[in-house]
Amino acid sequence: MSSKNEKVRGSWIGIIVGLLIFSFPVTIWAQETTQLTYWHHEAPAHRVAAHQQVIDLFQKEHPDIKITQEVVMWGDAWPKTLAAIEAGNPPDFQYSIPDLLLTVYRANAIVPVTDMVLEMDEKYHFFPGQIGPYYHEFEFWGIPIWTMVFLLTYRPSYLEEYVGTTEPPKTWEEFLAYAEKLTQAPDLYGIGLGGAKNLMIDEQAYCIMTTMGAKFFDEKGKIIFDSPKTIKALEFYKEIFQYTPPGADAWSWGEMELNIAAGTVAMAPYFPSVQKRFHEELDTSDYAGAHMPYPPDGKPGTITYPNEIHVYKPTVARGHLPAVEKYIKFVLRPEINYILTAVQEPGGFYPVTEAASKAPEFWKDPIITRFKKTNEVAMKALEYATLYGFEYGRWVNIGIGDITGADVLADVVHRIVTGQMSVEEAVKWGAKQMEKYSEPVG
Repeated sequence: MSSKNEKVRGSWIGIIVGLLIFSFPVTIWAQETTQLTYWHHEAPAHRVAAHQQVIDLFQKEHPDIKITQEVVMWGDAWPKTLAAIEAGNPPDFQYSIPDLLLTVYRANAIVPVTDMVLEMDEKYHFFPGQIGPYYHEFEFWGIPIWTMVFLLTYRPSYLEEYVGTTEPPKTWEEFLAYAEKLTQAPDLYGIGLGGAKNLMIDEQAYCIMTTMGAKFFDEKGKIIFDSPKTIKALEFYKEIFQYTPPGADAWSWGEMELNIAAGTVAMAPYFPSVQKRFHEELDTSDYAGAHMPYPPDGKPGTITYPNEIHVYKPTVARGHLPAVEKYIKFVLRPEINYILTAVQEPGGFYPVTEAASKAPEFWKDPIITRFKKTNEVAMKALEYATLYGFEYGRWVNIGIGDITGADVLADVVHRIVTGQMSVEEAVKWGAKQMEKYSEPVG
C-alpha cells in the first residue's frame, strides 16, 4: 500500500515540477515589452531614416522597449498636439521647440525633466544658450537634443567675381555694399530675405535685430519692442531688402532654399542647411557661412533654435517614464547624437553639448567635412546665439509662444517692405499687437 502511495506521490511531484518548469519562462524569465510612441516634425525621408537608425540601435540595447516614431508636420503640430492633450492621449514624448513647449506647458500637459537635464549637463555639458529656453520656476520642462543656428550663408565664387574678394562682409556698411554689387538683375540678386507673414521672416528679422541688441522684452517681461534699436534694425532690413529678387515679399523656406541652390541669390541669412543639396545634387563646395555682420554700435548676434524633448503626464501614468529616460540618455550620447545632427540634416542640426560637438563621428561625416569651415563657424556662433523672448536664461513672458505663433514680427516686416507703413508706424503697431498676448512672469 505504501509503495503504491509513493508511486502516486512521485507522479504528482513530476507533474508539478513539469508545470513549474514550463511556467518559468512566462512568469519569471519573460520580459514585459514597453511600447513607446513619439512625435517629431521632420518629414523629409532622410530625416525619418535617421530617426529610425537611432531607434534600431536603441532597441538592440533595450530589446524590452519598442519605439514607434510618428511624423506630424510643423503646420499641424500645434492643433494636433492640443487635440491629443484634450483627448487624454498624447504621445509618450515629443520633439519640439520653445514656442511649442510653452503651449503644452500652459495646457498643464507635461512633467519637469530637471533631474535628467542636470545629470546630462554634468556628464556632457550643455551650451548655456541651449537650456535657458526651457527653464521656468526652478524646473526644466524640456531637455535639448539638437539645435539650429542662422549664419550669413553665401556663394564665395559670386563674391570673388562681383566684389573682388571671397571674404564675407563683417559690418552693416559692407553688407549693404556687397548686396548692391552682387545684384546683377535679372539673373542674380545680392540678398535673399523674405517679407511674408511666416516664421522664416521672424527668424531673418531677429538675426538683424539681435546684432543691434533689440529685444521683445526686458528682464521682467515688459514689452520693449518699440525702441530706437528695433527701428534702426528694421530700417536696415528695409534698405537691404531692395536687393532681393522680385516676389521675395511672399517667400518662405522652400523658395529661400531653391533660390540659394539655384544661385539666384548670392547671400542669405539662413540655416546653413543646404549643404546636403550642394554636396549630393550639385557636387560643389561653392557654399559657405559666416557670422552675421553688425553695425559699429552693435555686437555679434544671430538666432538659435534648440530642439528639445518634453514628456507628457500620461507617460508617467502608463509607467513609461523609465523607458523614456533611457531613450533620452541614449540619444545624448555623443556617438549617437551625431546621427540626429550630422546624419539627419548636416548644417541644419548641430550638437547641444560640448561633448557631442567634439565627437569624431560628427566631424568625420563627409558633408560636415566638406563644409568644415562653415560648420566650425556655426559651432562658434552657438556661443552667443539667442532666441527672441528667451535671452535671459529663463522665461520672462509666457506670451512669447502666442506672439511668435501670430508672427507679429513678420507682420511688422511685411508692412514695412510692402510700403503699407513706415518703420516707426509698423514697430509701434507691432508693440501694441504684442501687448495683446503679453503675460510677464516678472
